[in-house]
Amino acid sequence: MAARVLEVAWRGGYLRLEGGDDLVITASNSRITLAQREIVIEGLFMGLREYPLDRRGQRKVVYIDFAFPLKGLSGQPSLLIMDSGDYSVGRFGVSYTVIDGVEYYVTVYTPPEFLYENAVLSSERLAIFMLGRRQVYLSDEGKIKRILLV
Repeated sequence: MAARVLEVAWRGGYLRLEGGDDLVITASNSRITLAQREIVIEGLFMGLREYPLDRRGQRKVVYIDFAFPLKGLSGQPSLLIMDSGDYSVGRFGVSYTVIDGVEYYVTVYTPPEFLYENAVLSSERLAIFMLGRRQVYLSDEGKIKRILLV
């Protein structure tokens, strides 16, 4: 049985991951929603970059850079995960990795109907891995940025 909420240690606090149809990642200075056809960034967005992963352009990575490092929530989580491991959050697979003294990473494996395969979150950016033929568009709605995938 998959948990609906996962809380993982993050830069002196914690991140809250809540799974349903979408996966919502909440930090103290941003909120990231991973949906089937879009990624929504509330706060912190700085830029968007695309790079092919192979010569034929069959796969690519899209980097969403943050203006400032992603900070953990303060307060008392209900059940805090502090060690690296693999978890299920709703319909999503989550791999949490801690490299002591270096960085925290959250890798999200999306359900099959999503237009991207996985996403890797660090304190500085979010990397989205997908097929090279997918088009990526940015919708700027003030403090909310939507990365649309078609």
